[in-house]
Amino acid sequence: MAAGCGLADAGKVLRVHHEELVEDFEAKVRRILEFVGLDFEMACVEFYKTERSVRTASSEQVRQPIYKEGIDHWRHFEPWLGALKEALGEGSNA
Repeated sequence: MAAGCGLADAGKVLRVHHEELVEDFEAKVRRILEFVGLDFEMACVEFYKTERSVRTASSEQVRQPIYKEGIDHWRHFEPWLGALKEALGEGSNA
C-alpha cells in the first residue's frame, strides 16, 4: 500500500471511498471523470438504463441503481480483520 500512497500523494491516483461514492454518486462520478480527462455524460450515472446486452456474473446488478443498503456490512467481519487492517496501515478503517 505504501507505493500506492506515494502515487496518490503525487496526484497520479485518485482515492475513491465506497461510502462517499454511494452517498453522492453523481458528484463522485464527475470527479473521477475530471481526474481522467473525460467529459461527464448522464449515462455514467444512469448506467442501469442501458439496453445493451450485459454478459457478466453481475448482469442483474448492472440493471439497478447504486444502493446504500450494503454500507457497513463489512463490520460483521471486523473481529477477523485485525491482520488485514494492520497490513493496510493507517486510514484502513471506514
